[in-house]
Amino acid sequence: MQLGLVALAKRMVMLSAMATIGCAPIAPAPHVEATDSPALHTLALDTLKGEVAQLTREVVDLQTTLGEVHTEQQAATTELDLQNRALGRVEGAVATLPESLRRLCPAPVRIEAQCKEPEVQRVVVSGSKMVVGDLEQVWIDPPGIPLTARIDTAAPNSALLGEGIVEFERDGKSWVRFVLHPPDSDEPIELERRVSRHVRVTQAGGGEIKRPVVRMRIKLGDVQDTFWFVLTDRADHPVILGRSFLKDIALVEVGARYVQPRTKPVLSADDKPAP
Repeated sequence: MQLGLVALAKRMVMLSAMATIGCAPIAPAPHVEATDSPALHTLALDTLKGEVAQLTREVVDLQTTLGEVHTEQQAATTELDLQNRALGRVEGAVATLPESLRRLCPAPVRIEAQCKEPEVQRVVVSGSKMVVGDLEQVWIDPPGIPLTARIDTAAPNSALLGEGIVEFERDGKSWVRFVLHPPDSDEPIELERRVSRHVRVTQAGGGEIKRPVVRMRIKLGDVQDTFWFVLTDRADHPVILGRSFLKDIALVEVGARYVQPRTKPVLSADDKPAP
């Protein structure tokens, strides 16, 4: 398309030049005195005829060139019209693409699976320690909700999964604000806890980051007390119970799950969680 327009422009320049030549005045025939001989009259007439023939050829060439330019102009117009139509088809296809994708990818159907609760829950004790499985349900307070905890003997500290972790200062002391998601509700719960200390955690990329540590009260089996939890926004379960919790309290039965009963704790009036 661009090559056709360039050729058209060149043609127009040539036509302008030829038109200039074609419109040039015809040189007057040489003045012949009355006393001149017939040979001079014949020479002047032949010269005039030659100039007329030359101009005639130039006019014919100009008409031919104009015809070619007109043909090229029509071809360029036709090509531009085809491209505009193709562009219109592309724009129409793009406009209908979201709807086509929605028809090809219907919304997934959610199937609520009913998990059958075990008829009997065991409270196993080995010596002075209780036995826990790889997964247990703990009651955490505040805010007073049950959360699934993964028992991780490789982790030195326990961790609590929170979102929107923001540290701030209150009365000259360090506090942190974060959000928990209860399993039986879509409403998030925002908590504020005093920061006891910070720990350095190695990230997957090799760098280190400081994480705040808070005290939270939990209940698991017959254990109900406050423990240290590192706040994190990256964990595969809401609660991770590490060696700091298991020490002198529990033994892990690998492969077992929910060994301890999933019960709601009963707190006395004086049993308030420490900040």
